[in-house]
Amino acid sequence: MHARPSISVETAAQALAQWWEMAGLDPIDLSHVHRLRAQALKRTIEPSPPVAPKITPARATPVRKPVDALAQAHALAAACSSLDALEKALAGFDGCGLRAHARNLVFAGGRAGAPIMVVADAAGRDDDEVGLPFQGLEGELMARMLASIGIDKDGDCYQACLIPWRPPGGRQATTEEIAVCRPFLMRHIALAAPRALLLVGGLTAQAVLGTSESVMKLRTRSFDHPIDGEGGPGAGLQANTAYTQCLLSPDYLMKRPRDKAAAWQDLCRFRDKISAMGIALTGKNRAKG
Repeated sequence: MHARPSISVETAAQALAQWWEMAGLDPIDLSHVHRLRAQALKRTIEPSPPVAPKITPARATPVRKPVDALAQAHALAAACSSLDALEKALAGFDGCGLRAHARNLVFAGGRAGAPIMVVADAAGRDDDEVGLPFQGLEGELMARMLASIGIDKDGDCYQACLIPWRPPGGRQATTEEIAVCRPFLMRHIALAAPRALLLVGGLTAQAVLGTSESVMKLRTRSFDHPIDGEGGPGAGLQANTAYTQCLLSPDYLMKRPRDKAAAWQDLCRFRDKISAMGIALTGKNRAKG
């Protein structure tokens, strides 16, 4: 299909007048044609005034203030007056991203009210499966280590984790994750009120004792940990202390068996101390001195 040629109005009018004249008709007055052409050119040169766009006011959206996860953790932990309340607070706490990747909250195991509290670094794969700390091969080694000095893991000990959710792939917890979980552990220790505290692993030792020293240095020392937790004075708990020692973790010892001799020395020192304190054991794994 061919495009139609473009001609001006004046040219078309002249052609029409010539055709009329050839046909014997009276020629037409072209003045109005020129006038129309001038008006058309004026409309082209002078654009129409712009029309203001119609503005629809947007609906006000409430602004949500960012939640300070660490401040929230401190407040929630301090408000708990029982272990059950603390477990519920942790289960509902969404300030730690590890919760979204874990299958279960690993809150505690063993016997509540036991004189010895054993705290691990972070929940492992087997812990995550059942929701209890010190499970699987690492848990079996921990049980044997304690049994070697006459302590029953489940009868004489109450167990917990610094990080109660397993980090994805078993990676080490980040500084932020440790910081946001620490208030809950400190309150956990205060509410459990053990007479002796065994910190298993470097992360737990550093978090509880508030130091950056390595567990290899900390394991040779003894501490008196205050049992008033994150609640501080007036939290309803009697100010007290728990004899505290650090221990190489079962995971570390499985990878570096040459350090088992050092761990055995630490366990013997712990046994001698709790014996001198008169801490009564169940007798299931009573070791001879």
